[in-house]
Amino acid sequence: MASPRRTSASPTRNSPKRPVACHGLWPRRPRIPHPSRSKETWCPSPPHAAPTLYESWEALADGLHVQRLALHLPQLRDQLSTTAAEASAATGMSPGALIARPAELDDPQAQALIDGAGLSGWVHLPVEHGMPDTVASPLAGAAEHIESLLLHGVPDEMLRATVSAVSAASAWWVGAFVAIRHLGVHHARLTPIDDTVSLDTLREAVRVVALGTAQRILSHHLRHDATDEAVRLAYCRAVTEGIVTEPTLPALLEELGELRLVDLVATSIPWRGRFMKYAGGTGAGQVE
Repeated sequence: MASPRRTSASPTRNSPKRPVACHGLWPRRPRIPHPSRSKETWCPSPPHAAPTLYESWEALADGLHVQRLALHLPQLRDQLSTTAAEASAATGMSPGALIARPAELDDPQAQALIDGAGLSGWVHLPVEHGMPDTVASPLAGAAEHIESLLLHGVPDEMLRATVSAVSAASAWWVGAFVAIRHLGVHHARLTPIDDTVSLDTLREAVRVVALGTAQRILSHHLRHDATDEAVRLAYCRAVTEGIVTEPTLPALLEELGELRLVDLVATSIPWRGRFMKYAGGTGAGQVE
């Protein structure tokens, strides 16, 4: 008996493959989904993307700073127990002024933005461990400078409050590590620190760290809402400021000298040396 004649629509061995449906099979007839199943049963949404290597390094650096603070809280409290007349061995300033407690953020939306950017610990720890000093931190002005530079023309009050909070926290973190700087080691030689650092150098360090945290807030905000032209311009200013700052970083890090301070500043903004330790496989924080 002769085989049935193939039509032009009949598949052959050399015919192109038919499209594959979400589950890998093309149904012969329309399938009626079960009433209890949602549309996601057919084509489920992709899971959250795994963090990139760069994002993982950023999280590792955040954890390193928090770990160092936790390890050295007793030494920090010892510095605070000195009288206000006694100056820090690093700068000649009162330790209480260096780590004056920043104002607590009470805006739930701003707090949610900080949490989303991965900076909740960055803001909470200064409020928890800061010194209720009546004297403003001598480093706070540098953080405020970055805030005003980036947010010029931005009317969003919630975003302004968020950037202000992470910038003030940046000044606190620098001040906390400065207060115990004389107990640390040189970032390259690993020898005890026996020099001092100028107030101008510390203010420059605060500007770099505040720039990095503000850029993270702006970046996270734009991932969810990129409609505001003023916010896009603020982010562009942050990126530009980082490019301008990069050539000065090696000299700044050498002036800071001490390992904890150097790692804090070096990992704060995007630049070619930001995660050099991690990329080289040596890690960080081995010497405390």
